[in-house]
Amino acid sequence: MKTIFFLPVLLISVWCNAQDGLYPYAEKNKWGLTNKKHTVVMEPQFDSIHPFEGEYARVENNKKTGLIHASGRIVYPCSYSDIPFVSPNGMAIAKVQKGYILLDPSTGKQKGTLVFELPGMTPMSKTANLLLAKKEGSVGIVNMTTGEPVSKKFPYDDAEFFDEKSLKDYVIVNIDDKYGVVEALTGREIIPATYSEIKGASDGTQDLIKATSDDERVVYFDASGRPASAAVAKAAKKAEDDMNKTSSLGSLKDDSKRDLHIYKLANEKWRITLEERIFQHPKVLDSIDLSGYTQLEYMSYHAGLAKFPGKIKAVKNGKAGVIDMKGNVLIPLIYDDVTYREDNIGHYAFVETKVGNRVGVIPAESMKELKKPVLARVIDEDVNRQALLVQVASGTIGYMDKTSGEIFIPGYKE
Repeated sequence: MKTIFFLPVLLISVWCNAQDGLYPYAEKNKWGLTNKKHTVVMEPQFDSIHPFEGEYARVENNKKTGLIHASGRIVYPCSYSDIPFVSPNGMAIAKVQKGYILLDPSTGKQKGTLVFELPGMTPMSKTANLLLAKKEGSVGIVNMTTGEPVSKKFPYDDAEFFDEKSLKDYVIVNIDDKYGVVEALTGREIIPATYSEIKGASDGTQDLIKATSDDERVVYFDASGRPASAAVAKAAKKAEDDMNKTSSLGSLKDDSKRDLHIYKLANEKWRITLEERIFQHPKVLDSIDLSGYTQLEYMSYHAGLAKFPGKIKAVKNGKAGVIDMKGNVLIPLIYDDVTYREDNIGHYAFVETKVGNRVGVIPAESMKELKKPVLARVIDEDVNRQALLVQVASGTIGYMDKTSGEIFIPGYKE
């Protein structure tokens, strides 16, 4: 198999939410921002730009991290070891020499005086202006509006936010290996820390809190912390059982072993077969003989693609193109080379065409030319921007729309 997979480049193309209409581009190894009108939003000045999360994106210079806004404004300069978390309103956690601090986007500086450690993977609430912080081994809740802890002491062994939006005002807390629930803004106890497990649940119509005791007795509470009725508890248990069954069915793998196989016979003669190679019971499902090609090479086979399930690189008279498993020409044999490329999680695939030292793009789904061979290279894909990261002949790097082929680099012309 000759499939070439996309590789992450400079942290700008990982799979995460991207600000619509903003595209990083690079000149002389410095990154800036442009938009769909090819207007410069930020001049190239950073070593790297991470994908936008809402209105904000991390940037790096000289191995230090900062934050920018979608308007092109620098929110926090590149002066921190790391900025691991950013809230939707721009409040951020930054790493400094003594630990972590809270940053305020209105001033671009530290909010409050608290220096803390991080207690877990998700210290910021997704929906409320709250932070979980750790000091001297204990965990507390911080109100990010004030930058100060809700309680003077850090009273918990550990804590975690609920994922459910309607439970955003509460926090699961751990005390002496038992779990309870407190009101986030006040620290007031809602459910005592006497349970072996607490997590969010649902009866199909509302979010609930599921509390399990050591003896596996289960109690459901509503979003206000009151015990749910027997009918609601029964519906919640049924909803959880149904979800587990669905997850189990969804995890079943497709055991299909169908694939294309190419056999060289003699004197530019070839045999192409579709085989199902099941252990002890192999089958040849289809077969065709072709002649006149100096080279046939496997590119891809995806049974789920009804129109173009199989693709084979074909070479005749020194020129390369693509044929299907029946010998039909999908891409004319007019290129110096053709290569099949796809990301390793199945988001996007295309045939890269090459003439001289320039490459073009033909999407595998449509098999229609998106870009003639004018690019220096295709580097990566950004699924959220629906774009490919490419380098043009001048050496500048930027994004190309996967539908129109438009390249978002200021001043770029073909």
